Amino acid sequence: MSEILISDTTLRDGEQMPGVIFNKSQKIDLAKKISKFGVDIIELMPAISKYETEVAEYLVGIGMNDKLTASTLSRREHIDLAESIGMSNVTLFTSISDIHLGKKLKISRQQNLENSIRHVEYARERGLRVSFAGEDSSRADLGYLVEFINSLEGKIDYFLSCDTLGILTPKQTYEFIGKLKQETNCKIGLHIHNDFGQATANTLAGIEAGADLFSGTFTGIGERAGNAPIEEVVMALRYQYGRELPLNYRLLGELCGLVEQYSGAKLQRHKPISGENAFSHESGTHVDGIIKYPRNYENFDPRIIGEKRRILFGKHSGTSGLKYLFGDKFTKDEYVKMLEQVKSNSMSQGTVFSEEEIVEMFQIMVEREI
Repeated sequence: MSEILISDTTLRDGEQMPGVIFNKSQKIDLAKKISKFGVDIIELMPAISKYETEVAEYLVGIGMNDKLTASTLSRREHIDLAESIGMSNVTLFTSISDIHLGKKLKISRQQNLENSIRHVEYARERGLRVSFAGEDSSRADLGYLVEFINSLEGKIDYFLSCDTLGILTPKQTYEFIGKLKQETNCKIGLHIHNDFGQATANTLAGIEAGADLFSGTFTGIGERAGNAPIEEVVMALRYQYGRELPLNYRLLGELCGLVEQYSGAKLQRHKPISGENAFSHESGTHVDGIIKYPRNYENFDPRIIGEKRRILFGKHSGTSGLKYLFGDKFTKDEYVKMLEQVKSNSMSQGTVFSEEEIVEMFQIMVEREI
């Protein structure tokens, strides 16, 4: 694998998730932490509103300009705005597929290409570094897509191919990116949506095929079913592909928690890496295995991403968890009776209990032993 860059679109595509609205201070806070985590590119969309313009101006003002890119329609006024803010990078975009050209933009392939080249050159004349994103690239005619990219060679930093509807399979993504790398000399990125639940797998397949850059959001928020979750991709790269990127991994848990808090988009408890159950254990045999050797049931120490392991107690628990919690304070028979009570309470209340709740539950017995 060659060097792989990360483009974060949490503050742009992520906020396009219905119901997600970051206020200005939240967006600035997230941008700072995303930068500290170590991503290479942070997408903003300053032309969307005065409020977005102010966010971009503030971030440029505190010295984050090198990492920022203005995601921009191919319009001169949007390019001019990015320049006036003091931004150095723009990512222009247009649709590439025939269905979008015919049913949405209502222009021909040639008109689309000429318009895009004209605006790329205009942005370059304004002293901006330019990248380009091809919306719906995965449904485009491959010959036209290759022609489009090659027409921009030498004018852009990279071309971001978008699987806008998450339509590709991992095998198709591998072949698609491989073909673009073979037929063009441009750096190729990929932006994958999660409509069929394959955004992480497809992103990894594209990277394996030679993609130079991947786009994603923290926790996977975004349009419809969302985007490739950055935390899943980078941890899979580290532990499944042996590719450790220059990132501040310990910020990952905090960053995903902030995105969940600020967005109001509650994560599935069982979501990989960032879900509250990702490092939680209740089943008796699993808890016993975790106590003996954590790698029995964890791929990596949760502290690596700034998280903690949770031992929970409920219907499926065994005595190992109680012994782990209380040591030799009780006899074998007492532990059996305590476990019966835990299971009974769990089933009657329809819940599991934390270590603190179990200590409280048996506090009288603990004090008696002391």
